[in-house]
Amino acid sequence: MNLTAVLDHTALAALYQADAFLTGLYIEASRGSGRVIIPSLSVLAAERQMPGAGMHAATLRFAQSIPFTTDHARDAFAWPGIQWSVAHPAAIAWQAAKSGEPVTVLSLEPDLYAGTGITPLNPT
Repeated sequence: MNLTAVLDHTALAALYQADAFLTGLYIEASRGSGRVIIPSLSVLAAERQMPGAGMHAATLRFAQSIPFTTDHARDAFAWPGIQWSVAHPAAIAWQAAKSGEPVTVLSLEPDLYAGTGITPLNPT
């Protein structure tokens, strides 16, 4: 069974800094034994957090970039108290669960997701 991981802005910043776990996950995705999903709003948030991290994420060849859609926005409206930077990864996880293909959200700050019903995995 292949793992599908959604990397939020904190995970993208760690990947940019060559975190061993996240780099290994990306290598596995390049081999076809997993999937890495990068939300477009996470790219923006990563770039604001660490200049260069978002641009790096946007160029990853073996990662799937997901645009922020109206369906994602509808889900995010249900979480008025969360930061915009986590709305997109959380909404992707909700959409995947609804379609029967759950994903794992990776975040170095899982507490940011309180109130979304999503429990990210901290890979550190």
